[in-house]
Parts: sequence; C-alpha cells; structure tokens
Amino acid sequence: MDIQAEKLELIERLTRIQDVEIIRRIKEILSSQSGPVAGYDPNGNSISQSALLERAEASNRAIQEGRVSSIEDLEKESENW
Repeated sequence: MDIQAEKLELIERLTRIQDVEIIRRIKEILSSQSGPVAGYDPNGNSISQSALLERAEASNRAIQEGRVSSIEDLEKESENW
C-alpha cells in the first residue's frame, strides 16, 4: 500500500473514533515529531530533518578531525568479517 492510501485509511479511521483519549494520544504522537520527516532508516523509523542535519554536521566534523578510514583500510577490515 502506498503512502497516500495509508493516509486515506487513517483519515477514514480517525473520523470514526469516539474515544477522546485515543485522539489525545494521536495528537501527542504527532506533536512529538522533531520537525518534518526527511526520510527513513533501514528499519522504517522516520528521520526528522533536524536529526538528518545533525548527523551530517557530525560527519563533517569527523572528516575535519581526520576520523576517517580509507577504502584500503575498509577492504582489509572486511576480509575479517
């Protein structure tokens, strides 16, 4: 099922909910997102735009500090996997 179909299904289900507590919990979940979703990790968990930028900045710092591995080092390391 594509994302648009999933959204439509959720909208339909939300219109039938009569329990205020469920609505409150859904609102909490939605408001707990830290910014727009920029993508998803391999496990299907959403990654916010701010989290993605934070990861990119951390990677840039690691590169500037020389905390990197060469392709040759990675190839040697992978031989032991």
